[in-house]
Amino acid sequence: MILDRLGQLDLEDYRRIAFDHEPLAVGSQLLAAVDAERAAMLAHLDGGGAAYGIDTGLGYLISHAVQAEDQAAFQRSILLGRAAGIGPPLSAPVVRGTMLLRLAGFLSGRAGVSAGLCRFIADRLNDGWVPVVPAAVSGAAGETVPLAHLFETFVGAGAVLIDGHAVAAADALAARAVAPYELGAKEGLALINGAPLAPALGVPLALRAEALLEHATLAGTLAVAVIDASARPYSARVGELKGDPGQLRVHRRICELLDGGGRWEPALQAPVSLRVIPQVHGAAFAVLEHLYEQLRRELRAVTDSPLYMHAADGEPEGLYSTGGFHAHALTLALEALAIALVHVLNLTEKHLHRLLDSRFSGLTEQLARQPGRHSGLVILHKQVIGLAAEAATLASPASIRAVDASTGQEDFQAHTVLVARRLEQILDDLELGLAYELVALRQAHDLSGRALPAPLQEAIGTVAEIVPEIAEDRSLADDVERVRGLIGSRALVPEAPRYAGLLADESVRAFA
Repeated sequence: MILDRLGQLDLEDYRRIAFDHEPLAVGSQLLAAVDAERAAMLAHLDGGGAAYGIDTGLGYLISHAVQAEDQAAFQRSILLGRAAGIGPPLSAPVVRGTMLLRLAGFLSGRAGVSAGLCRFIADRLNDGWVPVVPAAVSGAAGETVPLAHLFETFVGAGAVLIDGHAVAAADALAARAVAPYELGAKEGLALINGAPLAPALGVPLALRAEALLEHATLAGTLAVAVIDASARPYSARVGELKGDPGQLRVHRRICELLDGGGRWEPALQAPVSLRVIPQVHGAAFAVLEHLYEQLRRELRAVTDSPLYMHAADGEPEGLYSTGGFHAHALTLALEALAIALVHVLNLTEKHLHRLLDSRFSGLTEQLARQPGRHSGLVILHKQVIGLAAEAATLASPASIRAVDASTGQEDFQAHTVLVARRLEQILDDLELGLAYELVALRQAHDLSGRALPAPLQEAIGTVAEIVPEIAEDRSLADDVERVRGLIGSRALVPEAPRYAGLLADESVRAFA
């Protein structure tokens, strides 16, 4: 791909570069414009006056001058001194995505970096450079700690991954016959400022959430069909009367899965947890769509601080300090998705409980072949209760805490990494909960003997291929693990989600 204009990236471009390692080039005219903006910024600075992060210290140390002879070393120390994170590493697509978005923001020229730095980032994307970036939970304003770990590798510090092993960045550069990058004025500061990490975290979380929501809708529809509940709550006409796009999406998907089948004649009302699948899943899809909209904006955003701005509209030329590093809108979108997914997992738990209860399912108690001699599948439900409890705890808002740091200079945080880590664990819980439910649905369908609509029959048949008949009480742990792998492969919903089947299952994780 050639980046030759600003605001060019969309989600598909981003995916091809960050996930699939598509080569990237930057247009010469765009690079020339970057150098022109840097020259204008440097000329402005030559006129005198303090420039934050260039000839002044950072944060509370802004009142302390940095002498001209120390400024090059200062830019390097900005990176090294903030690489203090400890935690699980970010996945390769997240690290690559962060590099790509930092490059895209720099190409606006507003960060005042050189075309040489832009080329260096593009070259590292193309040669598979993957820094080891701890997903540290930090109280710093913005993303300074993970960005410091990422970009210190450019100057030969820190480590990168080669064939899955951590290698000193200095050695990895030497192996490529690449000299460590020599930072110019403001470039160290520019590399740790802005908010490129937040959307890089958000993309894999959104992709994975969409696929799991589709699996949840499939499992819910299977439960409806296996116990022969009324199909009337899922009529697309019901969704049209509400007029909610997310809910209508689920109504239509359930109708596709029922394929003209299902019980449409009068029947007793099913439990609420079955009837509200369109409302709960639809609301989650709506929250997810809001996240996608915010991600599209973030891919084109310039989030640096300070920004170099020309005189315009009565405002003077100079460096403008901003709050662009504070990814507030995206963080709130991630937290909203976490809450929405907990509701989906709660439905999964209720559906599984209803399957085990003969009053609702019409099947044997606890889906046992011989109730009494066999205990059945009750243990699966108990496991999902634990997953739902954990997910509910993790969904408690993390972004609402604000604590003073840097002697009061940094007194507000977004906590994006913390929010993202919690959301990924909730996704893990939902994925595992759905695996438990699908194992139970395999048994419930076997006991019911009902013929299902073709799409549902195909799905439960795929599950049955890896889950042997449950004729006796036995450990189901391996069966659940195999079904969880099936969910991760997206084989059950190859056409439904926007990106289903497009990405390898391990590539959609935000944390390695």
